[in-house]
Amino acid sequence: MSTEVVNSSSKYWQKKQVLKEMTERAMGKTVECFTVTELAGGMCNAVYLVEADGRKMVLKIAPSPSVTLMRHEYDSLLTEAKMLKIFEEKIQIPAPKMTYLDTTKEICDADYFFMSFVEGESLLTIEPKPEDRYIGECKREVGVITRKICSIQADCFGVPALKETYRENNCDFMLCLFQMLIEDATDRNVSIPAILPEELLSLIECQRAVLNEAEKPCYIHTDTWEGNLMMKDNRLEGLVDFAAILYGDPLMSHDFHDFSPEPRREFLEGYGKTRFTRNERIRITIYKMWQRLGMIVERGYREYEDENQYAWVLGEFEKAVEELKELIGDE
Repeated sequence: MSTEVVNSSSKYWQKKQVLKEMTERAMGKTVECFTVTELAGGMCNAVYLVEADGRKMVLKIAPSPSVTLMRHEYDSLLTEAKMLKIFEEKIQIPAPKMTYLDTTKEICDADYFFMSFVEGESLLTIEPKPEDRYIGECKREVGVITRKICSIQADCFGVPALKETYRENNCDFMLCLFQMLIEDATDRNVSIPAILPEELLSLIECQRAVLNEAEKPCYIHTDTWEGNLMMKDNRLEGLVDFAAILYGDPLMSHDFHDFSPEPRREFLEGYGKTRFTRNERIRITIYKMWQRLGMIVERGYREYEDENQYAWVLGEFEKAVEELKELIGDE
């Protein structure tokens, strides 16, 4: 597993003694042999590999309460802990098992949880890079996993931890998500390229009927990128990071709108959908815009050591806006 860490202001790193106290509480005993290593797990939460008396675990700590997060991110660590439990109970997928959650704020003033350790290295950082055929098989498995996650029906559209985002239809939910990003951008003086905020919302609103063709919300994973795919011996060992689960349209799942020109064929075959109507492509493009805009706005909140982190996404967002306008223009 890679230890190449991207630091950001939201990562709430703790002293070793505090981490040891967390571990002893989770294990219910005094620990004699104890080591911790910072991991490159995600961009928001502090993540550690913990080795305690011969047992390997992963510890994830929420941001400090003093840190301002983007509106859709609050309590995302609790969402992840909840999702790990739900998926363990309802579907069989290669994922960590959540073993201990502490929301008391007694050891540190942030929530944290422990989960089982997944062997391997992320597809993003593994060297040498697997041959394309192995990456293809990995993506096929991600398609199968995505279908299983989407098989769990939700009662409404929304961000699981934020009841104020719950909506009865997909269009209202997407407008809510875009509005939150616009407000986040305004708060941190982040410029939205290519389109004015009011034009952006109008563009979404005019596709109300198309968006609302997705009538039945389900659980969706919006972050199955290469950094969250753990590989071992050229095979997918496990999927990590379940904080970005939403209740929404299955086509909002990450690999339908990642940064490839088209979804990877193996993913689509694994998921079981290889053809798309024009309206489905419109929906996917709107989700693509949301994902890319989120990465742009995120730069105003994380205070990354590399100030150019995600700068390349500016152009990707502009391309997605043009793609949507072209699709709409075909009417």
